[in-house]
Amino acid sequence: MKKILMAIASAALACGIGFAAVGCGSNGDISVYNREDGSGTRDAFLELLGIESDELNTGVAQLNSTSAVIQGVAGDEKAIGYASLGSVDSTVKALSVDGVTPTEETVADGSYKVSRPFELMYDETALAENDLLSEFIEYLKSAEAQTVIAAEGYVSVVENAPTYTVPTADLSVTEIEASGSTSVGPLMTKLAADFSAKVEEATGQEVQVTVSGGGSGQGIKDANEGNTEIGMASKEVVDGEDVTNEDVTIYQLCADGIAVIVNKANPATDISLENLKKIYTDKSLNWIDIGVEFPEEE
Repeated sequence: MKKILMAIASAALACGIGFAAVGCGSNGDISVYNREDGSGTRDAFLELLGIESDELNTGVAQLNSTSAVIQGVAGDEKAIGYASLGSVDSTVKALSVDGVTPTEETVADGSYKVSRPFELMYDETALAENDLLSEFIEYLKSAEAQTVIAAEGYVSVVENAPTYTVPTADLSVTEIEASGSTSVGPLMTKLAADFSAKVEEATGQEVQVTVSGGGSGQGIKDANEGNTEIGMASKEVVDGEDVTNEDVTIYQLCADGIAVIVNKANPATDISLENLKKIYTDKSLNWIDIGVEFPEEE
């Protein structure tokens, strides 16, 4: 009896640590990790799975950044979540979906179905007055930027990109801000650093592209209202629907796969879109229900 009570207490303690998630407590129950409302990754993921907002489990963990999902799954043996492919690291395991492994090649050729665009929004009319913004946008469309995009694990969508011509004189504007998607943010930070280094090397002038988060919804809002120079979104942005400011241009920076991630101790290697949808809509689903069996706990 004492051992049974200790086991129950241990299980209760484990469920009280970290993020709340569906199914915590029983061997094989699925701990489901989700992004917060307004996340472009979440919007794209649910749309790709054909899940309406009212169908989604209300009890799953709602995390407000890509890194939080990865950290949560890495620390929860029975967890499942999703994150930008380019952000996935060695602390978690990415599953193949319907037999297709998420890679740059499978995202580019369309065989990996859980993928989405990274999109930027900026005021086209501001380019004439803001030379730093104009230069940065030109850089983002260049061959040098495509090299950075590929090196970070994303898929370039620009064919025959031109070589970037670095300015030879000081720019009148020295700081701009890009805000929005926390999935786009890490890539944008790399691109901004490469761009700033090139400008400083050529002119000796220090310029800064500040990258802030807030989610895709915030990026769209900031672009519409002119709160920041560039809005970032990790989903398809619809002109006239998402973007209501007629001066705002939408530019696809690259393509990204959304990786379905599990803990490294999880024996699963593949999942179907059908089962993935079930996991995010069925509160009581167990890993064994989709053919994944964990070793018996000793």
